[in-house]
Amino acid sequence: MRVRGESLASLGEFGLIERLRRLVPGDGPGVILGIGDDAALLRFAGPAVATCDVQVEGVHFTWDLCQPEDVGWRAIAVNLSDVAAMAGTPRFALISLALPSDVTLDRIERVYRGIGAIATAYTIAIVGGNLSGTPGPLVIDVTVLGEADQAITRSGAVPGDDVWITGSVGKSAAGRFLLQHPEIQVAGWETLVQAYRRPTPRVAAGKALAGTGVVTAMLDTSDGTAADLLHLAEASHVGVRLDTPRLPVAAGLMDAARAGRQDPAAWTVDGGEDYELLFAAAPAFAAEAARLAARLKVGLTRIGEILPASEGRWIIDADGTRRALSPRGWDHLRARGHRL
Repeated sequence: MRVRGESLASLGEFGLIERLRRLVPGDGPGVILGIGDDAALLRFAGPAVATCDVQVEGVHFTWDLCQPEDVGWRAIAVNLSDVAAMAGTPRFALISLALPSDVTLDRIERVYRGIGAIATAYTIAIVGGNLSGTPGPLVIDVTVLGEADQAITRSGAVPGDDVWITGSVGKSAAGRFLLQHPEIQVAGWETLVQAYRRPTPRVAAGKALAGTGVVTAMLDTSDGTAADLLHLAEASHVGVRLDTPRLPVAAGLMDAARAGRQDPAAWTVDGGEDYELLFAAAPAFAAEAARLAARLKVGLTRIGEILPASEGRWIIDADGTRRALSPRGWDHLRARGHRL
């Protein structure tokens, strides 16, 4: 465990905390008191939004697929995506670490460099957390706090709304597959792999979509396009139709599926961890979608329609086949084995 002449044991808990705090931004608007006391003191300009997510070694990431900096980035990004889905602005983060006995100081510092990179990019202050040893794998538990003046929930969709999505679908699942099969090289490899290792939270898009006044429901695609659309339909008590030919597919994904003899729908329809925004909007949104997409520099694609609850929830494939929209995305408690 010795790195650069020091070990975690020689540093101790408070020495490690001091070492890590230097790697991340700890101040910013609204921070009255950050790391160093029993709790942080924060000031919010508007209604607060709070979320938390945990990253567990062997479940959410493995060191053979991600560099430590990627792990740190992902730990924050998944939380920022939740705030984005509520049309919020993330402000502060608290990070708790459970460290196994064999983790090295160098690895933890590199994880924190990834945290520092995304915190700087999104103007997030790291204001506290906790540190513990564990007999199990490495665990990174993150809480993000922010503000949401025009919060959008997943429960406001109404029949007649269109279903839209930002960016593209299936890229994270495809990127993970390519990392697991390095013999497969396709155009777009780097973009697909980066989507898995360092997802982009759509914070600016979430706020802009709320600002249109016609977006009625929204959530992020952490579990998979179909599974998350089902979540939105259930929360809104409506039916829905997903038109798979309309799904915006990431460049290189189809080539990767062919080369790996994979069903691309397993990535585009059911693959999770894309962290795009899936939303329902009144028909009037279509008139301004292109302008908004150009301003945000992210694609906005209509992929379906909200139906009356009595008409059901369906996936329509390219050949016109209709099948039930089923929850085949990720479920932590129903899954066998681990996410990877």
